[in-house]
Amino acid sequence: PQELANTAWAFATTGHPSPLLFDAVARASAANVDQFDPQALANTAWAFATAGHPSLLLFDAVAGASAASIDQFKPQNLANTAWAFAKAGHPSPLLFDAVARAFVASVHQFKPQELANTAW
Repeated sequence: PQELANTAWAFATTGHPSPLLFDAVARASAANVDQFDPQALANTAWAFATAGHPSLLLFDAVAGASAASIDQFKPQNLANTAWAFAKAGHPSPLLFDAVARAFVASVHQFKPQELANTAW
């Protein structure tokens, strides 16, 4: 799973459009999403949002896995996940309710940039 997240991150970071690659990563990630740790979930969502590739399959899978493991998310994971879903325009009430609960419980641990990204 980490290699999928890293591949998506690399292509998004360089701004290299590759719809076929992102489609393949989405399928593989959705099939294995239960093996992703919080950082891989957040990084994958961030990469897809940054690349402008709002795969419903990917975002639905990440939303479910993230909501189920939200208590394991660090502030940066919460902030990046919330930002990615907002940027991609992918509403997920289940995920955003979980992020809100986790945020309230750990707001004192957030850095200013993480607060801004979560609020964005």
